[in-house]
Amino acid sequence: MTKPRFARSAAAVSGLGLLLLMLLVTQTGCLGLMSNFIHAVGADKVPADYKDAKKLQKCRLAIVTLADNSEYSDNISARLLSRYVGEILTRELSDVRLVREDEIADWRDSNGWDKVDFAAIGKGVKADKVIGIELRNLRLRDGATLYRGRSDASVVVMDVATGEVLYRRDLDEYTYPTTAGQYTSETTESRFRKLYLGMLATQIGRSFHPYDFSDTIAIDGAIASQ
Repeated sequence: MTKPRFARSAAAVSGLGLLLLMLLVTQTGCLGLMSNFIHAVGADKVPADYKDAKKLQKCRLAIVTLADNSEYSDNISARLLSRYVGEILTRELSDVRLVREDEIADWRDSNGWDKVDFAAIGKGVKADKVIGIELRNLRLRDGATLYRGRSDASVVVMDVATGEVLYRRDLDEYTYPTTAGQYTSETTESRFRKLYLGMLATQIGRSFHPYDFSDTIAIDGAIASQ
């Protein structure tokens, strides 16, 4: 018995709807897989600001931070910032060979802490390249009862053999937390100093490696873990 025309039409519409639904599901799945693939290979990341950052790999690299008064003696903030940036580059870039912190300190002990020539320091510790950081006007307090860090920083990459500046970046008035702050009753100056310099190191580190933009959102949340 032949089916009525309207029944055949309804069946056709139903079949078409099912086909479209399956196609949609399939496409959605493909989009999800494609999104995961793009994320896995890092194609969705913000590229490093220093375009030749990969050239820092497989070379002997010195990280030298000069802070206010560090031209006269060792400075805890300068030492911590160098250390934190070094940890980031070791993690994010393969085959980075960092000059040890004590080698740089020993050279400066012998040659004077007033040496502010990054290329000269790099040559003294037999580095191929130097990341030189100048940390100025560091302030950790916003009033008597609130910790909120501010500083001016500049970053250069220098070729030791030629003295050429290969890269430069300025971070003026870098502030953390960007809003509010942390009360002095909630932490110590030592702990807050490490937190602030760690955040500054993260910003400096992003000059040299790709990063996920979402990591820049709500960074003040790190205060909650302190």
